[in-house]
Amino acid sequence: MKTTVFDLIWKLKRELERQGHEKIDLHRFTHDQAYRHAILLNIDITELPISKPLQQIYTELLAADTLELIQEVELPPEPISTVNNTANTSIEAVNHNNKPVYMVFAIVVFLLFSFSLIQFTNTTEKSTVSRVNKSLEKQPLSPSAPLRTNTSTVNLTSEPLADATVQTTRSIIQGYQKSTPSTVAHNTASPTTPFRIQGSNTIGELLAPELVKAFYKSQGATEFELIESEVEVEKSLAISHPDNRRHALVPIFAHGSSTGFSALAKKETDLAMASRRIKDKEVKTLASQYGDLRSKSTEHIIGMDGLAVIVNPNNPIDHLNTEQLAQIFSGHIKNWKALGGTNQAIQIFARDSNSGTWDSFKSMVLKKHGVALSPQATRIESSVELSDQVSKTAGAIGFIGLPYVLRAKALAISDDQYGQPIYPTSFTISTEDYPLVRRLYIYEPSTISTQSDAHKFIEFVLSKEGQDVVKQTGFISQNIYKTQPMLTANLPQTYIETVNNAQRLSLNFRFNSGTFVLDNKAVRDLERVVQFFEKNPAQQAMLIGFSDSIGDPQGNKSLSLQRAKAVESALLARGINIKNTVGLGEMAPIASNSTKTGRERNRRVEIWVNSNDPTSFNTATR
Repeated sequence: MKTTVFDLIWKLKRELERQGHEKIDLHRFTHDQAYRHAILLNIDITELPISKPLQQIYTELLAADTLELIQEVELPPEPISTVNNTANTSIEAVNHNNKPVYMVFAIVVFLLFSFSLIQFTNTTEKSTVSRVNKSLEKQPLSPSAPLRTNTSTVNLTSEPLADATVQTTRSIIQGYQKSTPSTVAHNTASPTTPFRIQGSNTIGELLAPELVKAFYKSQGATEFELIESEVEVEKSLAISHPDNRRHALVPIFAHGSSTGFSALAKKETDLAMASRRIKDKEVKTLASQYGDLRSKSTEHIIGMDGLAVIVNPNNPIDHLNTEQLAQIFSGHIKNWKALGGTNQAIQIFARDSNSGTWDSFKSMVLKKHGVALSPQATRIESSVELSDQVSKTAGAIGFIGLPYVLRAKALAISDDQYGQPIYPTSFTISTEDYPLVRRLYIYEPSTISTQSDAHKFIEFVLSKEGQDVVKQTGFISQNIYKTQPMLTANLPQTYIETVNNAQRLSLNFRFNSGTFVLDNKAVRDLERVVQFFEKNPAQQAMLIGFSDSIGDPQGNKSLSLQRAKAVESALLARGINIKNTVGLGEMAPIASNSTKTGRERNRRVEIWVNSNDPTSFNTATR
């Protein structure tokens, strides 16, 4: 069996991170020898759960000054004794040709194990029930989460355990102890479950585990292990404190945004992750249990993400508009030749129906143009797997969260055929100028105590430190920075003159639909703007309001100034002096005015800054 050097290095990166190594920059790991060697100083290849022949291959590769990433490598055959059979721990799976022999062997092992289990149950059942109930009475926070093994899930509650669940509970605890680090495994106390989190795969696959880890690290925890189940999108983070008495297990189940709200309804989770805003019907369904989940105190935007459209790296196409995307993903355009590409059939990959990524794409592309996804599309639950399939399949196209582009090629996207194609970058996503941008949410029910770990976790995520983790994980932080954007010739001259010599902050203020009331993100961003000016006291600010193009141009200009004035009042109330506030009406649209979503994106307020320069900030357009 052959594979490429790049595939081997990529799998090594994932294995090291799974073993507890901090996140590795794949590009630097493959191209920067000093960075690679610095990482290798702290690891021992021979301790990884891979065969000795494969260890030798890795040793030779990593000793090289440069890596020929496209070079093919012949993988050695591996005997069954060298394989770690625990789910998701082996870097390379082994092809077993002697299936009947292994089946007989597996049956014998199963029978022996069953007999031993029965004997063990008869002698320890009572003591196990007592031990589990005592440990659960000590848990100080929210109801315990499901602890999942490969085959069973059981809710550990303070209610007496039924006889039928005793053995399952024991196997779960024993399985947990066998899979955790030695510090946790030999801990005498049972693990608590401070909170549970379910929902979006976009958030849950990479971002949520890193945020939970960083939060508990800030609380003094010293050891962490991400325990993955047989179900790829279900994992738990084991956390150990230095006193060797307290340890916890935070379940993170990431089957898609819809499942987070379903889990809230069933009280199977404490926090719900979503890569799209909660729907009206979900708000109504959950209102009796949790109140208004769209309120400022319950709806938290934890970061930004661009919905990248990816193609095979060999595809010469560089940009598409949303109408072309709709035609491709609905199956109406079947060959790249129709778009100016090569004569090659289009292979469509899409996220599964529970995914917030899918909901966002369906809303921003398919529903916008009145089409449905082609029945020939391949649906995939995992973000990483989808990206991997697109990068390896000729003629492939898919959509994915920005951090999961990996080895695929991202396209520039325009809102319509007359719009400017925009690549998904940190700045175009943080300002929401990119057409396929979305907000990432965590919903915190009003029933959560402000003293609980769940609430403190949310506070950490929204802090500067938490947003730094968002950035490190590959998503777009909400921490504010300034930049000098490219002012292209197709922008109105009035706009260019207004921002002369100024720099733009990395956010736009937006409003609740049809109002002059700032939305939840904008309210949070006000505090971030205050922090920016506290650190940059010499800066002066200008607010520029914009509108959609529906109606009278002069009326739109007046509306845009009203929006800018609403932001001005909010900042003045927080002690921030605004040098200039202007309204430019329907100038410089960033989205199509033919749709409701596009019009809402065009109704925005930009904030620009400059040093104390009396010649800056032209007031002629006031």
